[in-house]
Amino acid sequence: MRKVLVILALMLAVNATYLNVNEPVMAKGMNDGGSLYIGIAAPGQTVYVVAERATIDAAGENINYMGWDKLAVEGLPPGWSGEDSPLYETPMKAKIRIAPNAADGRYVFRVKAVDEGNYDGLGELTINVSVVVSKEVFNIDVTPLTVETGVGQPGVYYIEIENMGAASDTFKIKSSGVPAWRFTKDVFVPHATDPSLPAKKLVPYEVVLNEQSEVDVYLNVTSLSSEQISKEMRVRLIAKPSLISDYRATGHGLLVFPLVESPVYSLIAFFSKLLL
Repeated sequence: MRKVLVILALMLAVNATYLNVNEPVMAKGMNDGGSLYIGIAAPGQTVYVVAERATIDAAGENINYMGWDKLAVEGLPPGWSGEDSPLYETPMKAKIRIAPNAADGRYVFRVKAVDEGNYDGLGELTINVSVVVSKEVFNIDVTPLTVETGVGQPGVYYIEIENMGAASDTFKIKSSGVPAWRFTKDVFVPHATDPSLPAKKLVPYEVVLNEQSEVDVYLNVTSLSSEQISKEMRVRLIAKPSLISDYRATGHGLLVFPLVESPVYSLIAFFSKLLL
């Protein structure tokens, strides 16, 4: 009878252990067999499940701040890949990469907190993690939609990238519609801290038109994880002659002024370049 009571006490102690998950969503005090929904992620993206090592000790009385030693990944869908956290990493970070060709839908896998060698008598604790795969993991908004600037001067658009997904990602901003303009900008946007609380980043992006004209510009934002994760908006750029651009033109060899005045206008062209 006494032996049975000891076994029951040990079982209760093990059941008292918990796992505190910090990212991509926060979930404190998760028990063995619990379920966790982390939000949405796109094909090709990488999601990290980050958890604390701390848990209750085997006696169920005190906090063991170095209790768990590793966070392992199990039961991944076909085509997905995962990496366990390094041994004794603090906090523990398990890496999951979604298959580039993963179809839209809900997927489930497991992460397991491990007491290596059962040194602290904690055993293992497994939780079921679910994620929804969708390419619709971010939105963009651009202001203003029309920019008027001088010829050869940058028109600036402000692009707000709203990351709704469980994966932090780097996005490339580029544009089309303006001849010979190939400027790109890479921007890192962290993951959402909650499925209902997207992370946002506001980024200035410059476009230069070297002739008097009005053109449609297509601003494109694409994830570096996958070209399938992409958004585009059309804006308007109007370039008009300005005093500075006219002064700059005097330095390009066109003699539209009397010869006696050309040194003066050469100086004007020189200082106009310094002003910009």
